[in-house]
Amino acid sequence: MKISIITPVYNAEKSIERTIQSVLNQKNNLELEYIIIDGGSTDKTLEIINRYSPELSVISEKDKGVYDAMNKGVSIATGDIIGIINSDDWYNDGALKVVEEAFTKNLDVSIIHSPVNNYLGEKFLSTFQPGNLENLLFKITVAHPSCFVKRELYNQIGGFDLSYSIAADYDFIFRAYTSGAKFLKVDFPLASFSMDGISSKLSNKIQLIHESKRVGYQFAKIKSPQLASQHQNFYQKWYIRELATLPFKYFDPFIALRIKSYLRSKFGNLSSDRYGAW
Repeated sequence: MKISIITPVYNAEKSIERTIQSVLNQKNNLELEYIIIDGGSTDKTLEIINRYSPELSVISEKDKGVYDAMNKGVSIATGDIIGIINSDDWYNDGALKVVEEAFTKNLDVSIIHSPVNNYLGEKFLSTFQPGNLENLLFKITVAHPSCFVKRELYNQIGGFDLSYSIAADYDFIFRAYTSGAKFLKVDFPLASFSMDGISSKLSNKIQLIHESKRVGYQFAKIKSPQLASQHQNFYQKWYIRELATLPFKYFDPFIALRIKSYLRSKFGNLSSDRYGAW
């Protein structure tokens, strides 16, 4: 079984080396292809990448954004399984071996995913636990950095829709789910996600909510007026909740986590945990 890993990157000189090493350090006893799609970086990103030639392949040219880069990588990947890890994130030790063994034992599975460790700076923040797949209609309940996808699924449903600037991964996962693709969650956290600069990304979060609403709404509308109304109500509450928790989540996310931990200790799982628990 051959695994292809794709990293889209643009001007990531501070983080790209950790990402590269997290992939290449797992090559033992694996048939591994590593492809980096650079968007024409102007800092030292390419210099760092080239240190690892010929252990990887790199394409460097201007693109239409991160999802365009992902599509380019998928189009040239030759592996049976494809994983995508961004230049701020990294795979945990042993992750690719877990993926290989899981696909080998579960031949009918198209997507393997897992919990993801979150870091703020170099400090561990939390582990995201995936939510219920049936709630994918409302929001993405799996962590895309942990997803490994059979090549045949890309051939079947296509790649990432460039009309989304920040939610194309959700759109892809949702299309996979509604097409009948089989998912498998492994308990081992396959990837770690960097949340650096989260306080400066509020506009991205609002854009994410806006685009996420578009992913599932037409599907809900076709299914039934009641489901469409439920979908609308979900997003109204999400907007309100995002504004209400703004001071904690974007200026001190550790406080938000302590509050959630306290509430879970008093009342059990939160209703939001069905969509993924941070």
